[in-house]
Amino acid sequence: MTIVPLNRAAHSGLRIDPARAAEAAAAVHLVPLVASEIRQVAGQFPVFLAKDAETGQFYPAALMGLEPQENLFWNGAALEADVLPLNLLRLPFFVVGEDTEAAIAIDEASPAIGPQGTCTIVDAEGAETEYFRSVQTILGRLLQGQGETRRLVDLMLETKVVREIKLDLAFHDGSTSLLTGLYGIDEVALGRAREKIAAFDDLMILAAMALSLDKVAALVRRKNARIEAQSAWFTPGS
Repeated sequence: MTIVPLNRAAHSGLRIDPARAAEAAAAVHLVPLVASEIRQVAGQFPVFLAKDAETGQFYPAALMGLEPQENLFWNGAALEADVLPLNLLRLPFFVVGEDTEAAIAIDEASPAIGPQGTCTIVDAEGAETEYFRSVQTILGRLLQGQGETRRLVDLMLETKVVREIKLDLAFHDGSTSLLTGLYGIDEVALGRAREKIAAFDDLMILAAMALSLDKVAALVRRKNARIEAQSAWFTPGS
């Protein structure tokens, strides 16, 4: 990646193919979320808490693969999902900095940038395009959601509804996968903590996270299907 601050003059001629932006997600197995999107995303993917390697802080994330750098929803051309996290929809744009210091940046090395792109940042008259305004809306939701997400994570920890989860999985070809460093919402603990969670919206988000853990089984099915598809390319030796 080559992330640089977005410059209206320098980048006005860029052409962007939003479909190809998703290629960057092909090697992403864990996608950070903000609080406002968790309930919707949890209907498609299992949602865990993970720890930031640098700060040690927890953050909610959608699990999309069962190995590092694996996205089981990527079919080679697009992401096969009805709902996608905002952090994928915003690509190839980023928010750098926080609060009043926040600014929009772009990955100049993104496969989405090229002469075949159908979208631009500004139109022929120099006004912002509808595409770029939609990107700004997504980035705004991500930026505005930072504080609310931290508050929600603090609530999870304070009410002690979080438990560590190790995914020790076996697949049809005999291979295995062990994912650690993931934390989920414990349904039993959540039931006990109901009176400590004053806001109904918070309770519903935590319940959605707890129920989403059942979708790990769907990821295993996708993994097995991918393994079977890959094995079909090989012919046993004579």
